[in-house]
Amino acid sequence: MTQARRRWRSALLSVLVGLAACSNSPAPPKKTVVPTPVDPATAGTIHVEVTYAGSVPTPNSIDMRSAPQCAAAHTEPVYNQSLLVQNGRLANAVVWIKDGLQNWVFAPPAQPAVIDQQGCLYVPHVAAAMVDQTVEFRNSDREAHNIHGRPSVERAWNFLLGRPGASQTLSFDKPEVGIPVGCDIHPWMRGYLSILPNPYFAVTPANGSATLSQVPPGTYVVSVWHETLGTAEQRVTLEPHGSVDVQIALAGKS
Repeated sequence: MTQARRRWRSALLSVLVGLAACSNSPAPPKKTVVPTPVDPATAGTIHVEVTYAGSVPTPNSIDMRSAPQCAAAHTEPVYNQSLLVQNGRLANAVVWIKDGLQNWVFAPPAQPAVIDQQGCLYVPHVAAAMVDQTVEFRNSDREAHNIHGRPSVERAWNFLLGRPGASQTLSFDKPEVGIPVGCDIHPWMRGYLSILPNPYFAVTPANGSATLSQVPPGTYVVSVWHETLGTAEQRVTLEPHGSVDVQIALAGKS
């Protein structure tokens, strides 16, 4: 690493330490929520399969040579995660019930959603949580990282996790899909966080499938978001104790 690069990183870390010191204000007390009960005898399941239509471009490899400890954490090439397709199935798509539950009240999950930093990458690359659910950011690297969120609805955040095992928690009181999260020290580090208004959401794994369970009967709009392919949605009707299969395709540029 060049001397100029070292000076730049040292100056950046100093600024981020200051930001971190200003960002450690205590979290507001949790709101008391009285949820609308969901009758398990009538609740059903929505199975969503997200597919990709189009040719799959060759992913670009990530160059980590500017941070030797990051590069040393990987024995194989690391590739951009912005479009992961396997047998036509799309990973890292956020699936959720967008419309149809406005008259319901749901308590946020007690367990936090976790975004870790491993090998100078966000794990998972795409995460989702419910409004007022705790989101825990962790650093499992020996490298210092800052977590810089750039929402358009929520307030932006930027704090430093400077040592292995460091963590910080946030929560969000408004829904927003696809919040970009990055590290200013390692510019290839990019991830996304979605905050959803109800507990019926998932991020698709490699097989492109998501299951929304214990859904009350009703008519809903199921929506899908992907960082490079945008959004798509489909209206479905779930009968009491029913099961609905939904297939949503997102298309790449031709």
